[in-house]
Amino acid sequence: MYEDMAKMGLKKASELGATYADIRFVDDDRLRVLVKDGKPEDVSSTSGKGFGVRVIVNGAWGFSGSRNMTEDEVKATVENAVRVAKGSALRKKKNVKLAPVKAVQGKYSTKVQIDPLEHPLEDILDLLLAAEGTVKAQSKYIRTSSAEYEARREKKLIATSEGSLIQQTIVFCGGGVNGVAVSNGLVQLRSYPSFLQTSFSTAGYEYLKSLDLVGNAEWVGKEATALLDAKPCPTEIRTTLILDDGQLGLQIHEVCGHPTELDRALGMEIDMAGDSFMTPDKLGKLRYGSKHVNIVADATRPGEMGTFGYDDEGVPAKKVDLVKEGVFVGYQSSRETAAEIGLPESSGNMRAATALNVPLVRMTNVNLLPGDWKREEIIKDTKEGILMRSTKMWSIDRMRLNFQFGTQAAWKIEKGELKEMIRDATYTGITYEFWGSVDAVAKDGWYPWGTRSCGKGRPGQSMYVGHGCSAARFRNVRVGIIRSGP
Repeated sequence: MYEDMAKMGLKKASELGATYADIRFVDDDRLRVLVKDGKPEDVSSTSGKGFGVRVIVNGAWGFSGSRNMTEDEVKATVENAVRVAKGSALRKKKNVKLAPVKAVQGKYSTKVQIDPLEHPLEDILDLLLAAEGTVKAQSKYIRTSSAEYEARREKKLIATSEGSLIQQTIVFCGGGVNGVAVSNGLVQLRSYPSFLQTSFSTAGYEYLKSLDLVGNAEWVGKEATALLDAKPCPTEIRTTLILDDGQLGLQIHEVCGHPTELDRALGMEIDMAGDSFMTPDKLGKLRYGSKHVNIVADATRPGEMGTFGYDDEGVPAKKVDLVKEGVFVGYQSSRETAAEIGLPESSGNMRAATALNVPLVRMTNVNLLPGDWKREEIIKDTKEGILMRSTKMWSIDRMRLNFQFGTQAAWKIEKGELKEMIRDATYTGITYEFWGSVDAVAKDGWYPWGTRSCGKGRPGQSMYVGHGCSAARFRNVRVGIIRSGP
């Protein structure tokens, strides 16, 4: 049925003067389960359908969408998209141009062993309650504990006036567990997995099982409690910093993933959280990091959160170098932004959060490639420094140039050994100086962290993306709260 309506909609767009059109039908099913302090707090299952139409008329874009899945509504929605395009053309500065792409007749589906939306709810609740209860049992100081699970299945049909017809099913799931310890007015958080207190994968329920939330819940509760007695982070010092787990993943996300989205670099999408210092004049010239820093955007890796078969323009998934041996060499792009700076093709990064959202240039899997060191060798080779883990807070300027991060937990390093735990650890830096200070990247412990909630655009869209990394060492980093004034 969707194929017939898609063909009809594309024909209608052409009759109304569109020189290009695409239409995207989406069925979206979601399950969310949250338990807190020994009982279920949220158990919700939702389903939605809708479609979105993009057209180019008189050299300008128009978009419209609807949840009413009828032929008459498709015609009306196409007509509205054309009206929007004609209105936009009155204020255009130049005609839209698109980088070429071959027409595709394709299918893609996430490989799933256990359907994450059909697995018995009783089993999910039992697992989450056991994990959350284990955290709570570790200490009388655990004020609150929780565990969560989320799964999503997104079925799409994408058709374009250039002849592409693609069917795609993306499935993901994941979750996490955390505990909050409180004593004498001091509040400390510890969570697992450590990428924004959760982690997700394009996979089935087998991924949640692989996280072993119950097995990891014990140390979550114990470390949250131990932080209550830990010394605060030193203030305004410069030292060696080692980052691993999801904290390094978020660092990559914020200061490499977002600024290499080409629409941001061109100033075409700056309303939500700003633009980018990595402008086209710096491509191939900017020394972004040391020779040890190699970062790619790779939508082809099985199981990572930003993995798919085709983007929402019908461009096949690709692996693109962003930073190679420290040099800024590539962007994440769409067909329009690629054409804008003369790239031969799109990198396949155009995605929309729902059927009723217009596609934007979005991250896929922005990964720091493994280096030559073992993680333990990096620690042993560090005479003095701090190891920081697990995100607690962050702040980045609109250009993605200046940043400050706070972590849940940290440990002093003395003569190559991890020593006492530190609470409320923070660090700050300038992006290219920070990555320029990298002198070691681990080859072991590489893990593909995933999030369901990368925000961008206005109206805001929340997209699923991934970040693979191991551990890395940064020299001469400013650590601790920065004080201002005399």
